[in-house]
Amino acid sequence: MITYNPNYLDNTDIFTPNEIKFLEELNQKVPLKKFLNNKSYIDKFGLDFIHTSALIEGNTYDKLDTQALIEYGRTAGGKKYSDAKMILNLRDAYDIFITQDLKPTKQILKDLHYILSAEMVTENKRAVPRDSEVMITGCNYIPLVTKEKLDDELNYLFKISDTIKNPFNKALYIHNNLAYLQYFTDCNKRTARLMLNVVLKDTLNMIYIPDEESVKEYLKSVVTYYETGNYTLFKKYFINSYKKVIEMIVEIEESRENESNFRK
Repeated sequence: MITYNPNYLDNTDIFTPNEIKFLEELNQKVPLKKFLNNKSYIDKFGLDFIHTSALIEGNTYDKLDTQALIEYGRTAGGKKYSDAKMILNLRDAYDIFITQDLKPTKQILKDLHYILSAEMVTENKRAVPRDSEVMITGCNYIPLVTKEKLDDELNYLFKISDTIKNPFNKALYIHNNLAYLQYFTDCNKRTARLMLNVVLKDTLNMIYIPDEESVKEYLKSVVTYYETGNYTLFKKYFINSYKKVIEMIVEIEESRENESNFRK
């Protein structure tokens, strides 16, 4: 088994200069303001974010079920209540993230976890460090156990993240190490994904939407980080997901422009 390695939190050299240049060029194609000023983008990609984020956690709702639940409050027959509640929590957290100017701080982390963990864990375990062991399925990594040490490491994580200038480096650093720390009893990765986006939105960069077709790649890259501290797989996953969403929005924009010129 592989125990917690505090040295992971000291590694802030994540993307290469060429990778950062590529991400910045992608980001320039779809400014965050364009996304936030378009309700259809917020709704469409919000559904994608919520559905895929739930899918990563093993949720059994498909996208149509997820849409029906979000838009009409209609639960899917034969599905667990906890699956519906997970999706509704993700919707609530996404709405807060989109409408408010959040900062990547310990308090915002706890606020988001409180929303995401509603009825997922007992009330006294929401937004507080866990006080018991947690086992990660399909992984040889054993996280820290004591809440005092968890709190120390979380404080150190945010201390280091505050020194990271590049937003893409900072976003991945926060995501991977929050997932690695497993600070809460549950809902760690989904909280980490939102915190990744808090960093991007706070620095006026287009947000990240997880790709439904790349769930296995996400999970594999996170486990690889747990066991090795190596960002390579997660970087590849992130760049591909980011590129896919940017290109999708560019295609939508070009299609609209072509339509407007069609009868001219």
